[in-house]
Amino acid sequence: MADFPDKPEPPGPASPPAGSISAGWRANARFAADIVNTLAVPLLTIAATVVGLYATNSLKQREIAIATESNRQALRNQREESETNLRSAMFRELVGPLLQSETEQVKAGADTDLPRSQRLALLAELLALNFHEHFELGPLLRYVDTLPGQTEEARARLRSTSRRVISRQLAPLLSTAAAKDGRHPSFLEISLNSDGTEAAETLLSCAVPAAANSASGSLTLNCSSTAQGSPLRIVSPDGKDNLQVNVRAVSWAAQTVGIYAVLLDANGESQALAPPIEFTLSPYSFPFSDNTLLPGGNRFGIYLTRIDDIPGVARIMRLSFVWFPKDFVPPRERPFDLDVHELTQDVADPGRKDKP
Repeated sequence: MADFPDKPEPPGPASPPAGSISAGWRANARFAADIVNTLAVPLLTIAATVVGLYATNSLKQREIAIATESNRQALRNQREESETNLRSAMFRELVGPLLQSETEQVKAGADTDLPRSQRLALLAELLALNFHEHFELGPLLRYVDTLPGQTEEARARLRSTSRRVISRQLAPLLSTAAAKDGRHPSFLEISLNSDGTEAAETLLSCAVPAAANSASGSLTLNCSSTAQGSPLRIVSPDGKDNLQVNVRAVSWAAQTVGIYAVLLDANGESQALAPPIEFTLSPYSFPFSDNTLLPGGNRFGIYLTRIDDIPGVARIMRLSFVWFPKDFVPPRERPFDLDVHELTQDVADPGRKDKP
């Protein structure tokens, strides 16, 4: 076979010269720069507009929130001022007759359709229901209760009012803490039981039966002129204070109870430096005014909440023993400087380890 000569390969594309590559890159760079220069001002304008609108909107919202809060505060201040003025006028109208004699009231043209004792009972009832947070009204109520000529109906109404006030003042205290098992660790209900055979004027003593147990949150004491048993022992929720409470001089006629309490040390002996605590409990002992602050910082009170008297059968007087919250300060008391300093430290460092 004859040999044919190989066909020459077609020439490939020619490589661009180096100068043309450099010129193309510069052209692309200039084109990108032109685009950036063209779009930079609109983009910056749009960004500035968006930021300005956001800042303006935030400022308007803040101004609206401040104005709303200011209006709310102004409304609260106006309402409190109106309430204060109303209470002030009501207080003057109620206290005025208490300070006047019946002759002065007749001269002033006051209506005297009720005897003075009953009229004062009504005014004292209104004072207790409307101003019990601001004044210690126990002495006034006891005075009106024992006025000559006071009716049993008026006395019953006054004592019912005092129980309502006690419930109102105890409610916020008992709602502050509760144990995990549902039992309130700061509250103990005490029942003073008597068989009703002794005269109501006889002063009785009360003692804890041998088999009594206060773990359930309630305790029953037997009361008689010859009561046998041990005193009541109550430990504070934090375990720092141990009280021995003697219930004595119980008068069913006057509805009063004598309380004598001492602080015990770790050995169950009376603390030498702690004075005994002695007071008389009456239907007009209120939580906000009748409570005792112990040296360790715990505060307690005992209050008469119910009386059941079935003549010749049984008499039952129910008391409420309450440990107050540690940070509670009665409305009419000013905290000591040490208390304020302690509270400031607690707020500044809630987790400090030297807290009691």
